[in-house]
Amino acid sequence: MFKDNSAESKPSLLQKVFRVGGSDFKQQGTDLTATIDVTGRTGKHIFYFVANGEGNASSLANINAGATTEADFLERLSDVQSGLLKTPLLMTARKEINDVENVQAGDLQVKLTRRVARFDIINDATQTNFTVEKIIIENVNLQGYVFGGATGSPKPTLATGTLPLIDYAAEANANTATPIESLFYIYPTEMGADKLVISFEGTFMGEGRIYSLKSEQTIEANKRYVLSVKTIEANKPNLEISAVDWADDGGEHTAVPETDKMIVGTATVIGAGTILSGNICDATNATATATLKIPVKTYNFSGTRVDVTYLYGTGDGTEKVTVTSPEPILTYAAGYLQEHQISIPVQKTLLHTRIEIVNNAQPEERDTFYIKSIPAYVSTKEKPVLVGGVYWAPVNVGASEVGITTDVKHHGLLYQWGRNIGFTYAAGTGTITDTIQGPLDLVTATTGTAKDKFINGSKTTYSWLTDLRDDLWSGDNRQGPCPDGWRVPTLDELTAITTIYKNEGYSETGRIKWDINNKRLEIKSDDGKDILYLPVTGNRNRVNGVANNQGLEGNLWAASSVLSLNMFGYNLSFSSAKVTTNITPSAFAFSVRCVLD
Repeated sequence: MFKDNSAESKPSLLQKVFRVGGSDFKQQGTDLTATIDVTGRTGKHIFYFVANGEGNASSLANINAGATTEADFLERLSDVQSGLLKTPLLMTARKEINDVENVQAGDLQVKLTRRVARFDIINDATQTNFTVEKIIIENVNLQGYVFGGATGSPKPTLATGTLPLIDYAAEANANTATPIESLFYIYPTEMGADKLVISFEGTFMGEGRIYSLKSEQTIEANKRYVLSVKTIEANKPNLEISAVDWADDGGEHTAVPETDKMIVGTATVIGAGTILSGNICDATNATATATLKIPVKTYNFSGTRVDVTYLYGTGDGTEKVTVTSPEPILTYAAGYLQEHQISIPVQKTLLHTRIEIVNNAQPEERDTFYIKSIPAYVSTKEKPVLVGGVYWAPVNVGASEVGITTDVKHHGLLYQWGRNIGFTYAAGTGTITDTIQGPLDLVTATTGTAKDKFINGSKTTYSWLTDLRDDLWSGDNRQGPCPDGWRVPTLDELTAITTIYKNEGYSETGRIKWDINNKRLEIKSDDGKDILYLPVTGNRNRVNGVANNQGLEGNLWAASSVLSLNMFGYNLSFSSAKVTTNITPSAFAFSVRCVLD
């Protein structure tokens, strides 16, 4: 007897164990009656009945009143089977009494159901030409759950094994049209590959044969299964398994099979500034820690878990998303309930986290939520855009807003590959007005007299640098001219854009579009809700620093270069006619579009 504490959000605890047997039972018609004393008890209680439990379910011997929870009680297994199960068979029932002080007449009737499955065998050798001698039962569950957990797919931790051979030929009426009833009993399981296999060993047309039954049949408690050998043609058996009512007591099959299905309820979020829309929780404008609550119902006491994957951000320190998952609680009408709670602190940087609710009984079944906190890009009002699984800055380095003019605020600055010094498009504008002949050494080019100069290369020299290097924008230097937390994109990340173009081409309704009026490339984000704008910013020539192609062509540097070609940098090139990747001498000045590190 358990006290129902669900109204107080507490686990139901065992109150008392009653043991009734022998002369304690009274016969009333076809029923056996007994008395249990609940004096002094009030409110809702839950009763579990176990018949033939002694010697069949010794795991119930060490339960303790006031300590054993209902959830723990339901995980109890029967004894390990060492031979073939015989009668009396383990039988159980569950009954809820809403008010033990005012019991209704209908509450006093309990019907117990068996926790094993029964098997009958039919083989008429005169019709099949197959004489069954033995039956082999392999990979069978050697234990079962005393209560509801026994139906459906059992936990993989259940012990399995092979039962002793059954001498079918020794049975009366073996290999005749008369069924051999109740030949054996087994605990609930499943048939199929790496699961329960039942084999018939005997002779077919005078030759020894073994035929195995491997169906995807779920073997449930309190059901009778009939194994039939129908025909054997060309040495191929037609074996059949069918499930019917137990029928030996004339009663109806009353066991309700439980499933491993997971049902995710309506999620809610509490916290100022955090918004939940569908499966996306947006904490961008959060002003306080938020709590995402996700209720989940299962029909298996193994319940569900929460897997957290940080798609961006490490989740370290004070901004880490934390999960609280209670133990599954059994409720009368709703199966096993859990309400997972995910705590979301106010984020200081961009966060993109995947939250997966996973069914422990069937891990392939899962539901996905996302938690995002995407603040505006540094010094802008614009948010990063997710393209190709990477968050891209909404503007080029040096720009402050998305727009259509050729001003620096919309186009940004131009950079020679590997240098963190930006230049305006046309020589003589802004604060940088001069060029200087190169190539030069790195110190002079970065901190010396040429630190503010566009370094020209000769007609035969492709680099602005004398001591050639290919690591200026990679490894520890990957930030390049980008702000903290951002870096120069890799060639693969730029190639993802060319892949979209190759697959779809320019289209008014597709993923990638050329805006002829505003002279820019437009790329829809991975979820189709945002757009990445890439203006055609032109370049400055490697030989003399002269400005070229603004409004006609845009170029974005990649972090990698080709050292063997005197520092040719990889870049993305785009115009009204194409989107492609190239390698270009590092003395050219192109735009840089940062990605989240």
